[in-house]
Amino acid sequence: EDAGGRGGIPIGNINLSTGKSSSPMWLHKQLILADVATLPVEFRQLSKHTGKDVYATKAERVFQKLKDIEPIDGLFPDFLTNEGNLKFANNKISFGPYGDSFYEYELKIWLQGGRKEPMYRSMYDKSMDGMHDKKLRVSKDGLTYIFFENEETRMDHLTCFMGGLLALGAWSDPDGIYSERAQRDLKTSKALAYTCYQMYASMPTGLSADVVYFEPNGIRAGTERNYKLRPETVETMFILSSITGDPIYREWGWEIFQSIEKYCKTDIAYGRLHDVTKTDEAPEDSMESFFMAETLKYLYLLMDPDSEVDLEKYVFNTEAHPLQIWND
Repeated sequence: EDAGGRGGIPIGNINLSTGKSSSPMWLHKQLILADVATLPVEFRQLSKHTGKDVYATKAERVFQKLKDIEPIDGLFPDFLTNEGNLKFANNKISFGPYGDSFYEYELKIWLQGGRKEPMYRSMYDKSMDGMHDKKLRVSKDGLTYIFFENEETRMDHLTCFMGGLLALGAWSDPDGIYSERAQRDLKTSKALAYTCYQMYASMPTGLSADVVYFEPNGIRAGTERNYKLRPETVETMFILSSITGDPIYREWGWEIFQSIEKYCKTDIAYGRLHDVTKTDEAPEDSMESFFMAETLKYLYLLMDPDSEVDLEKYVFNTEAHPLQIWND
């Protein structure tokens, strides 16, 4: 009932037959920040619908334990250990792989609860301050990005969700969207959205590599130059379009959709593209579930001028499922 963890901290793998838990061998008994912290929104919603507080209580306890070891700058390292006491296993920070949805849920738990639980918003604001101070960079050609761990010229496509998250945070800022903090975050949001659009537009296929590097002569696809049908960029465009009303985000989203249609569509589905720098390759025989659950959903909502999904009434979990905000 505690997902196999000690002291309520969940562990990634559970054998449902024996009840035994374990971390993948490559982690050497360490825990991934995003794995540990990406349960509260769903478990709280489950408690709301079942009337059983146990789910919310256990999930919220994880965030409380993370709050207890919160770094001064609000930047939580990617890996933890829980041998006795919960503590960080390294000092590497990522808003992409390993860390992304933790920062996402700092804000979204607060939104889900009707903006009545200040601990979560406080954690989020501190993390965004730390990100601006220590993780944000501008390339020589003026592109704003958040670098991965200690690689100061690298950004992962996964990090492109941050444009949308910052926009949500600015839009819902307790001090108002015209406050200094909200305006800073909205400016960064728009800059990141443009960078992520350029990650697509700069490639011959019009599709982004999973990892890119910002070099003096522009964006370079990394060794992971495949397009995995990921949703983070169009997620950001949907949120910014909803909040600002600027038609440019719909235009960028349409360009991305056209490239997906051209290079990823098969007779029966869509497939990942192995190398976004080559225009003569067929898509792979693999389609991730998040393509339908997230990428196509956000594209649909982005293109729908009459969408009934009101950000005042719904918050999307990290897999793009809209959950009703508690305004009672």
